[in-house]
Amino acid sequence: MKIVSLKWLYPLFIFSIFIFFVPIQTLILEAIKINGVKPDMGLILAYLIGLGWGKNQGLFWGALLGGFQDLFSTGTIGPHLLLNGLIGFGTGLLETFFVYFSLHIHAVIMFAVSLLRDLSGTLFSHDTWSDVSYEMLGRGLYNSVVVLAILFLILKQRHFEEFLIKGSR
Repeated sequence: MKIVSLKWLYPLFIFSIFIFFVPIQTLILEAIKINGVKPDMGLILAYLIGLGWGKNQGLFWGALLGGFQDLFSTGTIGPHLLLNGLIGFGTGLLETFFVYFSLHIHAVIMFAVSLLRDLSGTLFSHDTWSDVSYEMLGRGLYNSVVVLAILFLILKQRHFEEFLIKGSR
């Protein structure tokens, strides 16, 4: 069972990723920082794509988006690619169970995934815990709120479509 089945959205999504992902992540999200923390759209999209479109798409898009993040950042190439791909794949594997979770549980899972991804990325890049900070907690919270809002909008749209279908009978 998938959250959303909008096949017409897929080509638009592919086009927008190649054109808008890096500018949105690097420029627009800079404007909505809270205490120096901005959401991680690559991680958020990997989670949502795995949840909505399954493990293969989650792995592919998570790795692609993570690769873009690695390519356009000053850090090492590889951590985001690997970790976002694994997150998309893992979410896709568990999509049947995840669909039945409440929005609050998705927020908690996203917080934990974001925190674990940041911690493992720090260990992968710097081989030490010295870079662990409150910024990671803030990013986890910010990512959770963004996922919560997106899932709320998707579910609200879905309920509206069901209402239109039932109302037309």
